Amino acid sequence: MNYSKTFKDLDGPKGKPFVGNVLDLEKERLHLQYEDWSRIYGKMYNLKFLSTNVTVCTDPDINAYILKNRPIKFRRLKKLADVINEVGVEGVFTAEADSWRKQRKVTQKALDKRHIKTFFPKILLVASRLENYWNEQLKTKKSHEDLPKDFIRATVDVTTNLAFGYDMNTVENLENITQKHVEKIFPKMNQRVNSPIPFYKYFKSKSDKEFDESMSYLREMLGEIIKITKEKLNDQPELIEQPTNFLEAMIASQEKDNPFTWDEIFGNLYTMLLAGEDTTSNTLTWTSYFLSKHPDVQNKIREEIALTLPNGEMNDIDQLKNLRYVNAVMKEVARLKPVTPNLYMQANEDIVINDILFPKGHFFITQLSFASRSEEFFEDALEFKPERWLTEPSVNKVCPFSGHMKPDAAKPFGGGPRLCPGKYLAEVEFAVFLVTLMKNFELDFAQSEDKVEEEFAFTMVPKNLHIVIKKIKNATNLTSQKLDNINTNYNYS
Repeated sequence: MNYSKTFKDLDGPKGKPFVGNVLDLEKERLHLQYEDWSRIYGKMYNLKFLSTNVTVCTDPDINAYILKNRPIKFRRLKKLADVINEVGVEGVFTAEADSWRKQRKVTQKALDKRHIKTFFPKILLVASRLENYWNEQLKTKKSHEDLPKDFIRATVDVTTNLAFGYDMNTVENLENITQKHVEKIFPKMNQRVNSPIPFYKYFKSKSDKEFDESMSYLREMLGEIIKITKEKLNDQPELIEQPTNFLEAMIASQEKDNPFTWDEIFGNLYTMLLAGEDTTSNTLTWTSYFLSKHPDVQNKIREEIALTLPNGEMNDIDQLKNLRYVNAVMKEVARLKPVTPNLYMQANEDIVINDILFPKGHFFITQLSFASRSEEFFEDALEFKPERWLTEPSVNKVCPFSGHMKPDAAKPFGGGPRLCPGKYLAEVEFAVFLVTLMKNFELDFAQSEDKVEEEFAFTMVPKNLHIVIKKIKNATNLTSQKLDNINTNYNYS
C-alpha cells in the first residue's frame, strides 16, 4: 500500500478544543456549509466532531469511486445505521454485506421496470384523483396553495399501493393523518445523526415524544397491513410462489429458506414509505419553484404534451419515452436541487485515495451538490436550463449537454451497486404528476421568491416556498421550429 500523506495532512476549518467543529455546524444549512468550506479548503478537507475525524469530499471522481466500491470497501456510516435501526427502520437502506444482498434482491425486483409497467394504471389513478382534487379546490377559489402536501399525499399513495398492495387514498381522504406522521420522521432522524451526543436517549424533548408517537402510529398502521396481507396469503397460497407486491414477497419468505425477520419486514416497509414519499415529493416541489420562475418552461411542457399525448391523456407507460422535455426538466431540477446532497460513508478497510491514507473506520461525507452546481462541471451552472440535457447524444454519450460537463458531477440517485433502487419509479412518478399538473393548471409565486431557502433535514427541502396553482388562462404556443430543438433520441426507459 503506497502513499505519501495521511488524512491528517488535509486542510480544514480550525475547530475548538475538545469539541472540534461541532459548534460550527449550522444544521439547517449543513449541505451549504460543506459547499462553502470546500471553496476555501478544497475538494477534500477535514473536520473533527469531538474525537471523530471526518473527511468531506466534493470531488465527483472520488465520490464516484467511493460509491462504486460499496459495499466492499465502504459502507454507510455506522452511526447513521444505528440511529435508523434503533427506531425500527432496519431495512435495505441501512443493511450491509449479506443482509443487504438478500434485501436488495427483493427490493430491486419490486421496483424493476416490468413491475412498474404492470403497476402504471395505479399511478394514473392517483394522478387522476390529484387532478380532480385540484379542480374541486378551484371551483370555489381562484388559486390553491398547498402543493407540497399534495405531492406528499400522492407519492404516499403510490408507494403504499406498489409496496403493500394497499390503497390508502390520502389524496381524497384528507382526514388520514398518515402524512402528518410521515413528515416528522426525516427531520428528527437528521437531528439525531448530526448530534455528537445522543441526548435524546437520556432526556425526551417535546419533539422527541412526538417523533416516538409518529413511529408508534406508523408501526401500528403497518402491522395492520401486514396482518391483512398474511390473511390474504393464507387464503391464496399460490401467492407464496408468485407474490404480487413487495410485502407479499417478504412475508412469503417465511415459508422458504433464509427468511426475512419481522424486524427486517417492518424496517423495509418503513424504508419504502419514507424514502418513496420524501424524495419524489420534494423534487416535484422544487420543480414547482423553478416553473413558477420560468413560465416559458411551463409552456414548453404543455406544447410537448399536446404533441405527444392524444387529448393530453396517458394510458401507456411507453408514452413517457416521448416526453423528452419533461425528462430534461427533471434532470435539471435534480441537478440544481438534489434531494440527498450529503451521503455518510465509512471505510471498511485501510484505503489510499489520491495518495492519501485513510484508516479503517474513517468517516467520509460525500457531498454531491457542490459538483452538480459548479461552473467547473456545468456551463452556467446556477441557471435553470433544461435544454442543456437535450443536445444530440453524439456530443456526450454519457449525458448529452451543450456545454462542458462531467458525467459524475450530477448524481441525484447516488451511484454504484447501491444506486437508488427506486430510480425508475421516481422518474415515472415525476413525469405523470408533472404532466397532470401542467396540462390544465399554471403555477405562480404567492410571495417574493427571494425568501425561498434550502433547508437540510436529512433530505434537502424548500423553506418559505409558497406556490399557487390556477386554472390555465392562456398558454403561449411554441413554433414547430422551437419544438424541433427538443426532438432528440433520448430513451426514457
